Amino acid sequence: MRENAVNVIFAAVREARRGETYIPRVPSARVLDVARVLVGDRRIRIETVGIRPGEKVHEILVSEEECHRTVERGPHYVIQSILPEVRGPRADVGALKGEYSSADGVMPFDELSTFLKDHGLMFEEAELADELLR
Repeated sequence: MRENAVNVIFAAVREARRGETYIPRVPSARVLDVARVLVGDRRIRIETVGIRPGEKVHEILVSEEECHRTVERGPHYVIQSILPEVRGPRADVGALKGEYSSADGVMPFDELSTFLKDHGLMFEEAELADELLR
């Protein structure tokens, strides 16, 4: 996961033109699904308290206004400059058709479980006990 963040920075340093903003295209996950994966078969109650004032369910990564000057570049979306003289002549080639948010790529529960295991973010019962004793 850290590699993805670093890759976005390296891609922007290597490829970005003036005024561009790089947005990684990565899957998102529901907090409730993450909790369920982490709890597993243990008898732990998960209480849903709902959304609080000011909280968001999904994050808008590319707005409706920005989508017309946003293009795909490898595994990223690139928001091009609002200034036409900086943006250049090919601004709308491959532009998004609408906003892009964290709701656009929510991982299914089984993929989330595999993802967390593959990235070393889950402990088995024995590992968890050892970790807590350290």
